[in-house]
Amino acid sequence: MTISNLTANRQIARAAGTVMFAIVLGQIAGLVRGIIVANVFGASPELDSFYAANRVSETLFLLVAGGALGSAFIPTFTGLLAKDDKTSAWRLASALANAVTLTLSLLAALIALFAPQVVRYALAPGLAADPELFSLTISLLRIQLISSVLFGLGGLIVGVLNAHQVFLIPALTPAMYQIGIIIGAIVLAPSMGINGLAWGVVIGAVLYLLVQLPPLLRQVSSLESPILNYFSFGLHDANVRQVLLLMGPRLLGVAIVQLNFWVNTWLASRMEPGSVAGLYYGFSLMLMAQAAIAQSVAIAAMPTFSAQHALGKLDEMRVSLAASLRGIILMALPASVGLIILREPLIAFLYQRGEFDEHDVELVAWSLLWYAAGLVGHSIMEVLTRAFYAQQDTKTPVIIGTIAMGL
Repeated sequence: MTISNLTANRQIARAAGTVMFAIVLGQIAGLVRGIIVANVFGASPELDSFYAANRVSETLFLLVAGGALGSAFIPTFTGLLAKDDKTSAWRLASALANAVTLTLSLLAALIALFAPQVVRYALAPGLAADPELFSLTISLLRIQLISSVLFGLGGLIVGVLNAHQVFLIPALTPAMYQIGIIIGAIVLAPSMGINGLAWGVVIGAVLYLLVQLPPLLRQVSSLESPILNYFSFGLHDANVRQVLLLMGPRLLGVAIVQLNFWVNTWLASRMEPGSVAGLYYGFSLMLMAQAAIAQSVAIAAMPTFSAQHALGKLDEMRVSLAASLRGIILMALPASVGLIILREPLIAFLYQRGEFDEHDVELVAWSLLWYAAGLVGHSIMEVLTRAFYAQQDTKTPVIIGTIAMGL
């Protein structure tokens, strides 16, 4: 192992430690949020409506910015910075920010207009069978669509800051989102009911974006104004076209994953009341472990992988990837076993109070059993997909994801 290998691995380790700390704080905030929401709403039909509606805004964010664009943007942006081409890098970032804002605004408006059809035919037909829940789901969907625009722009800023090796503030953004929902549950829900929780999502999205502005402005302040494309979409920019080209396969991959979640929601909406919420609680507990273990390493490693690839240091990249995977497996395997064995007492300890009863514990425990069994595989894929994206290969992860969904 060369000195540059050691330096890259140490850089990833330090960044991963920073990100893990912030993610753990975010997961603690998410846990508190889950406890409060469970206490107020249990696993109720109203919460089914909330989580079904939330699926739409989350899918929009992941398709346009959080997943597809991020995986194509970060390697290109980081590669330009590694070659000291700040002008091209920042023109790319500002052009994509304009495109993301416009695209998500138009999509959100279109979905809001056709919200009844989306809920009845694509999202949750089981909820549509109940006129009251149908109307509630439509209302919650329209409120939460506001957040998708804010999350989209915020997701792009995360990529910009990560490329500059700024990890702490971007990693704290999920905690800001959870705080917004906590505000909705504690402050707004007593008078607004489940609608207060939906407005909490919007508050969380605002906080998610605002907390990133100070470090972003510090980066922008060092630039010359003409570098930024304030009103351009960069359609004639080769780097923008490259990002859009790389987005194609990733867009398909994210769509396939989200289709899986939509199918789960679609099926759960036809089952007993509380099933949609039960799936969400179980997935959230698995995701807490995955975020702390895998996402911290993956987020920290991707800029390093991208720079190594851009500079042609593929041997160093392989060493960094192997070190990252070893660490993840050592943490994910015992976490998976622990969640499977202790799932019922863990769920009861965390959630069984207020409106959340023993039946709800059993409902969530069943979903957590299967989600926890996939923790190791999901954790490994977090890093492997970043390694492919760093090499500007967005096709291979899509093929793997399609096969996994088919199985």
